[in-house]
Amino acid sequence: MQYQSGWNTWTGFLTKEISKVNYQRMVLHTIHNQEIQCWIGGKANMICRVEIKDNMTIPPMTSTMMPVEIPGVNHLTEYGLIESQTGNQSSATSSGYCIDGWDPDSIRQCQLEDPDMSLIVTYLQEKKNKPDWDQVSKGTSFQKTIWRQWDRLTINNGMLYRKFYCSDKDDVDNFKLQLLVPKSHQKTVFKYFHDVPSAGHLGPDKMLSRIQQLFYWPAMKSSITRYCKECDQCAARKSLKRNKAPLGQYLVVEPMERVAIDILGPLPLTKRQNRYVLVLCDCFSKWTEAYAIPDQESLTIARTIVNEFICRFGSPLQLHSDQGRSFEAKLFQDLCDLLKIDKTRSTSQHPQSNGSVERFNRTLLSMLTFYCQNDQRNWDEILPQVMMAYRSSVHASTGQTPNMMMFGRNIFLPMEAVIPRPDGPNESTSPETDKYVNELQDAMSKSHVLARKHLKQNSEYQKRHYDLKAVKRELQVGQAVWLYDASKKKGICHKLTSKWKGPYVVTRKIDDITYLVKGQKKQPGKVYHIDRLLPYQGRNPPTWFSSRKTGESHDGIPRVGSTLEEYVRETNGHCFSGHIIGCKGRMNLPARGMAD
Repeated sequence: MQYQSGWNTWTGFLTKEISKVNYQRMVLHTIHNQEIQCWIGGKANMICRVEIKDNMTIPPMTSTMMPVEIPGVNHLTEYGLIESQTGNQSSATSSGYCIDGWDPDSIRQCQLEDPDMSLIVTYLQEKKNKPDWDQVSKGTSFQKTIWRQWDRLTINNGMLYRKFYCSDKDDVDNFKLQLLVPKSHQKTVFKYFHDVPSAGHLGPDKMLSRIQQLFYWPAMKSSITRYCKECDQCAARKSLKRNKAPLGQYLVVEPMERVAIDILGPLPLTKRQNRYVLVLCDCFSKWTEAYAIPDQESLTIARTIVNEFICRFGSPLQLHSDQGRSFEAKLFQDLCDLLKIDKTRSTSQHPQSNGSVERFNRTLLSMLTFYCQNDQRNWDEILPQVMMAYRSSVHASTGQTPNMMMFGRNIFLPMEAVIPRPDGPNESTSPETDKYVNELQDAMSKSHVLARKHLKQNSEYQKRHYDLKAVKRELQVGQAVWLYDASKKKGICHKLTSKWKGPYVVTRKIDDITYLVKGQKKQPGKVYHIDRLLPYQGRNPPTWFSSRKTGESHDGIPRVGSTLEEYVRETNGHCFSGHIIGCKGRMNLPARGMAD
């Protein structure tokens, strides 16, 4: 390869010998018959010429190559690469430098025009003594910092430099010259030492160590740190510090007040053609049902809920799920409207909002594992039996078994049916029906009172320990935020994908831990947990959002003071339907009754 440090000034030669096959791979996107690649490497601006050899038996010291006309210099991209295109040298920059404005004449002129550097440059060029403090005391911090380092300043080729001692300051001969960069050129330095591929978007410490080898300006470390902090690419890819928010809780006080639902799977296909498990959990009694189903279509789920659950236990007041497509389908929504069920959902990619059923899924998989090791295709046959074991065990949250909470009595286990039972003190051969019902009601009432006490104590215990490392944060309406999105897309490697998306804009505060955010003006808003949101500190905040007066409704943003029910009705449930999650108080539930 042949390189030059200035236009028409050939200063040396570099050789790169490659085969035709490898070279054809390297220049797939070039269109000129004289394939050329150009790199910018650190301090020197190099233009390189590739010589193609038919074989690789070339002596180590190649003969001198004649300078050739290099087309396409004016097509240098910001990453220091050019495409080979037809042209001539006259189309290049006037200075011959790949980065416009960095030739010595331009640097000298910019230093003289810079208000912070002009005084220092003038004194040094005229070889005057150090200016008095009175001349710089009323100046900027830039001038004062440079004034304190007067002994380390020097003029080289008409440009202002600073001596940077590499090790011991007493060793006066061991130093490098750092060019003092005018403010007009600092952004270019940031760009080529951070943004381009040869810089790698590294952190402020590595960026500082590289820039110090060539350049200097006062407060350089703080400006580099700020630039890296405001870089959108770094914020989107690198791990941002996230402090979890305090735990939000929703307490229930009676059976069937709220039922959580989820789909577990896919599991191995069974002989009965089942692959998924439909799980329903009553949040008060902890009574849990698990049904083996062949698919997760909304029709299959709706039919199973009606025939297997509602026909036996009745219709729940609330049905809470995640944002799976099966639960968001119109068929499922129509079913809830028909039965007057208040359908709620958790925030996107936040399974903690549906924690009761998510935690049970782990328990269920653990129980099935013990009995499916020999044949994993019979899990649907074992499923009813392990559910019997779960419902007959004392739950840690209530202190009662789900059987006692739901039916007022515990079931007879297989072992109890075999062992002879002793006669009770008041056992009668012909019990009275009314007396039995009254006793059963009393037993259930006592169980529910104890369960409420245990649930309250357990929730306080969970919140106390969860909030030990929690930090309460608050976002403002109109604030730009990053959104954490770890979803995977087919055909895209998630390891090479940025996890933070944005910037988005907070358009409404739902409660202390949930917010309505939007990415574009005409896009519907979505509700997210605050743990997935972080303040945006970049240089390109969105400008499309502007606050409106009270009472107006625009772009899916509800009027100030409107109720959650009105907002859901106005937006048809598209922007926000998970309003239960994160609410401090209990919401009024819809009236029970049949649809018209």
